[in-house]
Amino acid sequence: MGSVIAVKLFAGPAVIAVASLAGKRWGAAVAGMVGGLPLIAGCVIAVLWLEHGMAYAQQAAHAAPAGLWANAVYMLALAHASRYFGWRGTLLCGWMMYLAVAVFLAQSGLAASTWTGATSLLGLLLALRLLPHPTAPPRLQPLPRAELGARMLAALLVVAVLSSAALALGPTLTGVLAGGPVAATVLPAFTLAGSGRDALLLQLRGFLTGLLGFGVCFLILTPLMPGWGVAAVFPAVAATLACGALIHAVSRRVAR
Repeated sequence: MGSVIAVKLFAGPAVIAVASLAGKRWGAAVAGMVGGLPLIAGCVIAVLWLEHGMAYAQQAAHAAPAGLWANAVYMLALAHASRYFGWRGTLLCGWMMYLAVAVFLAQSGLAASTWTGATSLLGLLLALRLLPHPTAPPRLQPLPRAELGARMLAALLVVAVLSSAALALGPTLTGVLAGGPVAATVLPAFTLAGSGRDALLLQLRGFLTGLLGFGVCFLILTPLMPGWGVAAVFPAVAATLACGALIHAVSRRVAR
């Protein structure tokens, strides 16, 4: 299990670096979309597979889409809390809601339900619908190297805490927490503090969009794992990329 933590400690800062640089180049919404992709969770499931076998990894992967319900609630909590609090209070509200939903899903057995995972995509679409819209164009801030390093360090610390808690509680909760808001903790904190609430709202919309690809990935991966083995990764990744391309095309069409 130690290698699972090692992978997450490496993947977390890497995702933050890529998302931060994407945000510097293309804006907060793109940073959120990259952060929402199943990059960290995919690494975790791969290591679980290697360390504990396909059955254990499949159980964790099966629970991962259900955790998107907790993510949807988390994003909405950040969006509304940011109206009243600074970045610390906003993250506190978000994490309280996230952990409440994630633990409920795992303890109630709902995380093991295929329907809970499948309907999580509807939950993300509903969250996109309910998410407040920016009231003004966000102000863009430069990304100094020191801040990029601070973001990566913050991601490492968040992943360390999250992994230590999850790995002690079995595959179902590990699966639910595999998609935990690592990037959605670090990036919103810096965005809200540096660029304001309007930029945060754009970023949260990007996260929810990216998480749709996360859900599609694991909903395809899990049932294919017993028969396809490692090859199940390829259709899952292809579906994730296709989902991202479709969403991007629709977003551009709507923006016109």
